[in-house]
Amino acid sequence: MRDVLSDAQNSPPCPLCGSRLVTPAFNLPLVRCGACGLVFQNQGGVQEQVRKEFEVVYGNPEDEQRVQLRRTPLYEEFLARYHPVAQRNRLLDVGCGQGQFLILAREHGWEVMGTEVAQAAVQAARAAELPVRLGSLATAVLPESSFDVITLWNVLDFTSDPIEQVRVAKRILAPGGLLVARVGNLTFQSAVYRAGHLLRRWPRLAAPFAKQHFVSKVGFNARTLRQTLERAGFERIEITNSRPSCGDPYRTLGGGGDRALQAVKRSVHALAYLIALCSGGRALWGSSLLAIAVKEGGPAARGR
Repeated sequence: MRDVLSDAQNSPPCPLCGSRLVTPAFNLPLVRCGACGLVFQNQGGVQEQVRKEFEVVYGNPEDEQRVQLRRTPLYEEFLARYHPVAQRNRLLDVGCGQGQFLILAREHGWEVMGTEVAQAAVQAARAAELPVRLGSLATAVLPESSFDVITLWNVLDFTSDPIEQVRVAKRILAPGGLLVARVGNLTFQSAVYRAGHLLRRWPRLAAPFAKQHFVSKVGFNARTLRQTLERAGFERIEITNSRPSCGDPYRTLGGGGDRALQAVKRSVHALAYLIALCSGGRALWGSSLLAIAVKEGGPAARGR
């Protein structure tokens, strides 16, 4: 335990508040900031690690297509809510992968562009005649006020400095532009992790819980996600429970697991919706969070 605590205390400062008061969280190299509660990876070279991981992911296109197919209702829900209008139709998808969301957005009338760190994904997106730049949002060097909507679907979780990412997004958003960020919900992930830990004496019961919690390079709850957006300069911020992806996109369970997990997800999402409703939106227990923030200075993107 002493070595574990020592490793945690040698962590780089919290990317949200700068504190070095950290304790181990889940499994190292993840640590929890004692000041703001953010969970983050206490190692250098995060972005290069992420790039290598996603080169492997996009090297298996069938698996990635399965994941994106399960996210399609989420994408469609957003596109049904927000519509392009004349002179306000430029959309950038950060971490666009092979471009499945870009294709849907283009079909809905958006003028689209993407950025992606994995070469394999960029090649696939360009083969589909999508304008995608290789690199992160910070290295893409996009002009100021050049987009009306910027989406980060499960991207901030995989960055070493989420505030920097959001600040860059704010710079290249036009006044009144919309930032959309979906992340895993640390509140939910922590609860699943603790449930699995409590059941560790019964491995067959604990195993499903172990496969259903996931925290990547950064773990947000609603409070730390809001603080990230506020410190990047956004003021009009709405955070809600995000619709979960359908079924078992990552094949974490065996035969029959897809339908079973879908049933569980629907029940959990319905319960999370009820808790949020009864708490006036203060208690968010969904598996993922969706943040919508507007850059001041102009009319916001049109919603339904």
